[in-house]
Amino acid sequence: MISGAGLSVIIPVYNEKELLAPAIKRSMDALSSGFSDYELIIVNDGSDASGTLELKRAAGIYPGIKVINNDVNLNLGISIQRGFMAASKDHILFNSIDLPLAPEDYPALIEKARGLDMLILQREVYAGASLWRKITSRSNLFLIKTLFPVASRGIRDLNYTFIFRRDIRSKIMPVSKSPAFTQPEMILRAIYNKLKVQVVTVPYHPRTAGKASLGKPHDIIWSMYDMLRFRVMAFRRFLR
Repeated sequence: MISGAGLSVIIPVYNEKELLAPAIKRSMDALSSGFSDYELIIVNDGSDASGTLELKRAAGIYPGIKVINNDVNLNLGISIQRGFMAASKDHILFNSIDLPLAPEDYPALIEKARGLDMLILQREVYAGASLWRKITSRSNLFLIKTLFPVASRGIRDLNYTFIFRRDIRSKIMPVSKSPAFTQPEMILRAIYNKLKVQVVTVPYHPRTAGKASLGKPHDIIWSMYDMLRFRVMAFRRFLR
């Protein structure tokens, strides 16, 4: 068990009732066995009544769970930022409700993050996505690499997740609210601020139930706008 290094895990959820209870149980089992100081923050992003009820039922079983409720669906970017701002532990990590990052790997990853400001996690493979998701994900990466070639050098996966120290939060919180550029902007801000950042490759576990909600045309346009806006902002603030 790790002591002296608390962990806040953020999981946003929009409906996905069938995944909720097993994801909470598995997450809490891993956290309680691996850490002496931890919390699981679930951001309920405007789920329907049955999803909200299932969340209340599952969360009521375990101590150490915080629930943040969005009155309406605000999307992934805003939801994870609300979770990040509510986190109270030394290290902060985002995961999805289908647990693509195995909770059992949290202790080893926190050990790797010791002495760093941010540990970027990139997937070994990106399996299990639809053809449309693969196209949009690769296009998103191409745009980021084109707009931020120096800062993104050596990082091939900016849209998975990362671990960061809570005391750098004010330096990396993004202006972007879009689902596909919130995380990349936080990584880029860490690099532009010359924080201590490393990249590690981790196993990726594709979803086996439910359906991902990202990749809609509105999300793509919103993310492209945020990229271009941050490119101008980064030039004015960091690159002159």
